[in-house]
Amino acid sequence: MMDRVPYPKWMFGLFCILVGISLLGCSGGQAFPAQPAQPQPQWPQQPQQPQQPQQPQPQWPQQPQQPQQPQWPQQPTAFNPVGIWVAQIPTDYGPMYTQMILQPNGTYSYQVVWGNLMTYEVGLYEVGQGFIHFAVQDYEPKEYMGQPMTRPTSWTVFYTVVDENTMVWEDRVLGTQWTVYRQR
Repeated sequence: MMDRVPYPKWMFGLFCILVGISLLGCSGGQAFPAQPAQPQPQWPQQPQQPQQPQQPQPQWPQQPQQPQQPQWPQQPTAFNPVGIWVAQIPTDYGPMYTQMILQPNGTYSYQVVWGNLMTYEVGLYEVGQGFIHFAVQDYEPKEYMGQPMTRPTSWTVFYTVVDENTMVWEDRVLGTQWTVYRQR
């Protein structure tokens, strides 16, 4: 015959709570089904006080009804990304400052200052539905601290428009996200 191992009292309490929660979940969140209303016994009534005349409640003028604007589908608003976009991005090695200039003719220049490193690139950009693709044509520096610097030939950011002067950019390759602000 097996010996019984006594369980601590808190385990029994936990078990009861879990069973109670399970029962509540099975009953759709109601502890007990709704009962039909039972007639209440009539108790002798107390003598009532004479009724006070009711004060009229103030009637506030109603706001005119505004016609409801359909919430869906909304027409997309045209967003113009042309301008100078700046950001300050905190990193483990100090803040990185960026400036992206998007020209109306589809060219861009991008400058990054990070500590004593300053990079610069130019090229063409194309705006799509929620993304901007950059094709790098040239960059500087080609060498940094005696080491050759290479750049990818293109890169893409996915953007979310916050307002006409603010966007959140996401580089899905690097897994980074930052906010850019239109300076002009």
